[in-house]
Amino acid sequence: MRKEIVLGIALALSSTAVFAATPSFSTLDSDGNNSISKDEFYGSVSNWGTYSDWDTNDDGLVDDNEFNTLTSDWGVDWDYDTWDASGDGYLDSGEFYDGIYTTYDANDDGYWDTSDWDDAGEAGLWDV
Repeated sequence: MRKEIVLGIALALSSTAVFAATPSFSTLDSDGNNSISKDEFYGSVSNWGTYSDWDTNDDGLVDDNEFNTLTSDWGVDWDYDTWDASGDGYLDSGEFYDGIYTTYDANDDGYWDTSDWDDAGEAGLWDV
């Protein structure tokens, strides 16, 4: 009985940690100005492990095969060549996160407002 209680508490705590790590508009908008800048996005996104999830062969880069497999699985139509700013055939973490940010910055103003977030966050990338 005691083991089940300890296991239950451990599972509850680990579940809480997972939900606490889920991004939200207000957690990314660290200055509270109702928009998310690239700096705010980059400052938080690396903590989520998103890039490492896409780097399925663990070589530190995302190649077009890894990219296309995941975008196909998720049903999104993103252009790898547009994200590969250096043109070297691989996405480093900067290119990857810049690709995400620019993809969802609908009006290209360099900031995400709540409608951009709705597309990327609560009803977009992190809901997949």
